[in-house]
Amino acid sequence: MLLINKTELARTLIVLSRVAPVRNSTLPLLKCAKLQTIDRQTVSLTVTNLDEFFTCRIKVSDAPEGLDALLPINEIRNFIKGNKRALLQIEPLTPGGVIITEFADSQTSKQEFPALEAKDFPIMPPCPETLFSMQADFIQALSQVVPSISSSDPRTALKGILLSKDGIVATDGKELCCVPYDLPVNDSCILRIPDCLFTAEFLTMPSKFGTSQNGVHTWATIEVSDWTWISRCISGTYPNWRHIVPQDESLSFSMALDESKVEQFAGALKQLTNTDSLYMLQLKTNEDRLEALADCNPEQKAECALSGVTGQLPEDGIFVNRKLLIRALSLGHHIFAYNPKIPCPVVATGGLGKFVFMPIKNAATIPNNEPNPQTNEPETNKMENETMNQKNNTAAASTTTTETAKAPVIPEAPNNGFKVVPAPTQSDSYDELLQSVEELRGSIRTINEQASNLVRKIRDQQTSFKQRERNVKVAREAIEKLKVSGF
Repeated sequence: MLLINKTELARTLIVLSRVAPVRNSTLPLLKCAKLQTIDRQTVSLTVTNLDEFFTCRIKVSDAPEGLDALLPINEIRNFIKGNKRALLQIEPLTPGGVIITEFADSQTSKQEFPALEAKDFPIMPPCPETLFSMQADFIQALSQVVPSISSSDPRTALKGILLSKDGIVATDGKELCCVPYDLPVNDSCILRIPDCLFTAEFLTMPSKFGTSQNGVHTWATIEVSDWTWISRCISGTYPNWRHIVPQDESLSFSMALDESKVEQFAGALKQLTNTDSLYMLQLKTNEDRLEALADCNPEQKAECALSGVTGQLPEDGIFVNRKLLIRALSLGHHIFAYNPKIPCPVVATGGLGKFVFMPIKNAATIPNNEPNPQTNEPETNKMENETMNQKNNTAAASTTTTETAKAPVIPEAPNNGFKVVPAPTQSDSYDELLQSVEELRGSIRTINEQASNLVRKIRDQQTSFKQRERNVKVAREAIEKLKVSGF
């Protein structure tokens, strides 16, 4: 029978649990790992949440041919927990599940773990015919662009990582991180966040990547050592992000921070306190130094030495969101370029790819430094709207202007979002059906919640009613006793 090291199995189940919904799923199959024989010395353990499949290959002894069984993850982890080294023997259980025998020192313990039959486990999509070797920092690059992904936008396309010939891109409408990368993709795809791989054991390991088509879905595969992650890519059309990245020659001002002082500067920025809801920083250059004032307050200031400056900022400087500036510094960027004469984003370079974000509209004219409701629309959008209104007066440009004015935009922050024109989309009946199903599921969840609340209220009323009846009965009995006593 199959023999496996207890420590190795315990570690593997912990990592697999990052994908398997062992706590919040109502499907017993998804709380199990599928155990299969690869050869006499190797087995595989696979888990899934229906959108992702995560597999590990483990070295064992005497693996029987054709072994195919389900292992309840939580129950087995509880059985083998502890630091004592031991050897485990695993046997299939009829009709489903396994029997595990633990041999530790001179003691033996045995337990059955029943489960559903392995044939009911979701079928894993086929791996690509070819997996391409990636650079050692591929997974790390993915992890560093993830903070720029939207977590609240209703469009699922903005909740993933865009992989294309141009590289790796993530945006939430307020910031954009683009990393030039040589990717083996013919068509762009939107990758789900591979959280299970964002740990120290995987970040710096060599990896392989590939995509495959299975019906209407695109599946992405990342292989790291003995681990394989396969995920269904997000359906949808990613916005035309290139539209908002300005050309280098259009940026008349640039400043380079002293690289040896960047980490200290970022730490000082984190210590500043903001009363303004925008976390507003006023950036001003003073000879060879950059001054960052929180809420335009000279007492709330951080400074950093500059190694070079090209061009000149306005007298009031430039206003940016402190969190976005710290985010740029965390990516290793120390060069910041901007055009103070026209509304455009700030472009940070020198670190991982490019980091682009919109400045806050000049706040010097805002009374008491409070947000101006009129600044909800970014300057970029205002200028575009004015241009469009002018063009509407001419028949030659009316059609183009109308289409541009109606183009959907990424939801933007109240004061520092930027406009992204999406690529042309085609009607997809499958997406419409999926959206209808999601709306139906949302309605059902709402009805279930309302029904649950109604049941609780009825039970509360029932309990209260029974308690009142008991109180009345006790009172009547007390009155009868008093009457019998002669009162």
